[in-house]
Amino acid sequence: MKMRSWLIAGTAGALISATGIAQGSEVNVTSIGGAYQRSQELGYGKAYQKLGNKINWNVYSGGLGEVRTQVESGNVIWDVVDMNNADSNIGCAEGIFEKIDLAEVTEKAPNGATVDDYLIKRPNDCAIGTVIYSWTFAFNDKTFSGEQPSKVADYFDTKRFPGKRGVWSSPTQAIELALMADGVALQEIYQYLEDNGEEAIDRALAKLKALNDDPNGGLVFWNGGAEPPELLAKGEVVMSTGWSGRFYDAVVKENAPIKQVWDGQIMDFQNFVVLKGAPHLDAAKEFLKFATATDNIAETVRYIPYAPWRKSALDKILANEPWSEDGKTAVGPHLSTYPDNMKNYVEMGSDYWQNHQDEVNERWSAWKAGL
Repeated sequence: MKMRSWLIAGTAGALISATGIAQGSEVNVTSIGGAYQRSQELGYGKAYQKLGNKINWNVYSGGLGEVRTQVESGNVIWDVVDMNNADSNIGCAEGIFEKIDLAEVTEKAPNGATVDDYLIKRPNDCAIGTVIYSWTFAFNDKTFSGEQPSKVADYFDTKRFPGKRGVWSSPTQAIELALMADGVALQEIYQYLEDNGEEAIDRALAKLKALNDDPNGGLVFWNGGAEPPELLAKGEVVMSTGWSGRFYDAVVKENAPIKQVWDGQIMDFQNFVVLKGAPHLDAAKEFLKFATATDNIAETVRYIPYAPWRKSALDKILANEPWSEDGKTAVGPHLSTYPDNMKNYVEMGSDYWQNHQDEVNERWSAWKAGL
């Protein structure tokens, strides 16, 4: 890994003085496995343990089931758990997470900033933001030799960009994109959905059906996150919705002819929470302060292209490109919070989907069956 000389400040000795982390603590940290958890273990996990601390890493499949079981039984084993915004909102409201003073677990940025260094507003009093990723769409760069897609409307424009489109088998993102393309203002998407109920869903489904029935279009439904890049690379679709990190991997690791469109990106977030009754509460807070410190959260981006919540960490990455594991790739343009990518975005409506997921899924399934 290529590192600039000033980054050697990330060594164990420097980190002790920078964070004041006590040595010899033990904490149980649970995440979702795969490349994401690898980025955590390599980004700050190893450095934390080099200070003489111990992390017991665990893997779970997400959701609140295992968390609730531990808390409700009074047999809490995990301390810190990584989860998405929606689940952190639900768990915090239910009282199964500790409420954490954000200032208490936020290490100062190089410019002295603390809680004001976070790019995105905290979703609740329990969550500690870690990384930001996005729901975007991408296209096969070899398909269009002239004009290329650059706006949400282009996903639905089969006259200028003929060909099939890939779309997730679930309604999240598809509903939002359809409404954006049909004229609903981006920042009003979720309020529009709340205010108009079934009528709003019908409007989105009509837009998607028109795309599916168009002789120059058509929809191809995908299930797993690895599928959109594959569909694009094989030419089975000309555009596809998907997740920003998956498209990045296909481009960087497989040299796939894929370009992302950031217009209309839907930002989503991961957070750390601490379980109520955590066996190592003080150590959990020390770990959170270390893991989310500017230098340490920035290190995770070497291993996965998810943007850090902290502005100082993003600034550090952009000032020291290439910031990637291969030592060659400038990762900044692939991050959700890269300035050029934030010209037209919306934050995922976690509350909306939390409250309406079942009813929208039911409508979606009936709609798909009738195509």
